[in-house]
Amino acid sequence: MKTLPLIFAAISVLMPFIMQKTGLSEKYGFKIKMLCAALYLVTGAASAFSLYRATDYSLMMLAALVSGIFGDFFLSYKNDRYFYIGVLFFALGHIAYSYTFLCIGDYRADTYTACVFAVTAVLTLITVLLAKTKLRLKGKKNLLLVYAPVLILAFVCSLASGFVAVGEGNPLFGACLISGGTLFFASDIMIGVGKGGINRPGFLHNAVTYTYFAAQTLFALSIYFQ
Repeated sequence: MKTLPLIFAAISVLMPFIMQKTGLSEKYGFKIKMLCAALYLVTGAASAFSLYRATDYSLMMLAALVSGIFGDFFLSYKNDRYFYIGVLFFALGHIAYSYTFLCIGDYRADTYTACVFAVTAVLTLITVLLAKTKLRLKGKKNLLLVYAPVLILAFVCSLASGFVAVGEGNPLFGACLISGGTLFFASDIMIGVGKGGINRPGFLHNAVTYTYFAAQTLFALSIYFQ
């Protein structure tokens, strides 16, 4: 039971790569994406069960992971009318992550709340200025600018909590949050660049998928190392 979360995490990280390389993701796009999403939730659930006890951190992280799955479902579904529902679920998931990293668990970063919000404000300002000058965002794509503070806050909170954990002697937990937050941020940047009309290099074609699922998996695995 103790090794199951690690096994599921490895499968969850490798599955998007395998599906892309075998061509199955192109053939069964929506179904494959939901399979990959299910794997990061399974990683989180297995991590929680391996503790043999429920913690506030585990419950909040699982709620955020479930919200992420709903976001994946509605954003990937055939009908565009579900787009905003998908965005809402992703926003709720990121808000849950931010609150958890900042206020819940043994390595919460509430001591650094002022610094976290200051850094978030600066990064958001930079992001919006760059988007306005470098990207071509129209219609629904403008939602990325409104969404930016939510994404950036989750990123900064994950770094803050991760560094707290490293400082207090839990480097594995810290590595999950720092790496997961960084990969999430990288994935979001690539999405924004793509939506803004800038062509990504060929070798980054599938990078959004790889970084996103790896990030969700690392956040799920943090439950195991809490």
